[in-house]
Amino acid sequence: MKMIVDSGSDLTLSQIEKYGFYFLPYGIVIDNESKVDQYEISNDEVLAAIKNNKHPKTNQATMEQMTKVFTEIAENNEQAIYLAFSSALSGTYQTACLVKEQVKEDYPNLDLTIYDTLSASMGCGKLILDVQDKIEQNYSFEELDKYIKNKLDKIRHLFTVKDLNYLASGGRLSKGQAFLGNLLNIKPLLHVEEGKLVPIEKYRGSKKLWHAIIDKMKNENSDFSSETIYITHADDIEDAEKLKELMHQSLSPKDVIISDIGPVISSHTGSGTVAIFYYKE
Repeated sequence: MKMIVDSGSDLTLSQIEKYGFYFLPYGIVIDNESKVDQYEISNDEVLAAIKNNKHPKTNQATMEQMTKVFTEIAENNEQAIYLAFSSALSGTYQTACLVKEQVKEDYPNLDLTIYDTLSASMGCGKLILDVQDKIEQNYSFEELDKYIKNKLDKIRHLFTVKDLNYLASGGRLSKGQAFLGNLLNIKPLLHVEEGKLVPIEKYRGSKKLWHAIIDKMKNENSDFSSETIYITHADDIEDAEKLKELMHQSLSPKDVIISDIGPVISSHTGSGTVAIFYYKE
């Protein structure tokens, strides 16, 4: 069984190479110049552009990229699973389904199942790594399919941003809301619902926000002892480490892993973002 992943998962090239995943990288456009995610542009370059008041744009994986990967799978007589970035945030899933049918015209033996994860960043990445673990445990396709479908509506994303102006520039907040929020040290808590970005609540100061996150996690999962929680951040390792310590103290999870938000996702969230990913019960 082979896995296909895309830039929306925030997996690193080293992880992709380690597990032998097929990779569909997105394009990132800055100053009308398009570069291939991770191969030609890094997190640091994207965040530097944002700090210089630029707003990077992203392009989904192309039909040509997908055709090449799907054809290779068919020619190798491989069975493959593609856990795609949320269809509510990108057209990648829909394009992949279209390309799959086109490739099957020439390769009727193509054995590829595409799932809309309705997830982003390490929400998608966590599911991919967990499915890979099941593959290494020799799960059958039927077992994997059942596992994936069971987890899809349990993936939880919680995230916050330090500077509300970037969300405003991307159309997520009004400029007036952003100005007042920054002035009053308001910290928003947002999540992803049915694949879309949705605000939950606003808190005055980071301490109240961190404890609200812990309370919400406790309410949604009573036992993290076998759970790996993922924290991603964009140029905010200090807050990510504080949150990790608080999680170990309050939730006693199996593990808490911190990683960088990838170039594609940080293009939309901006600098100072911290996100948390886990499964609800």
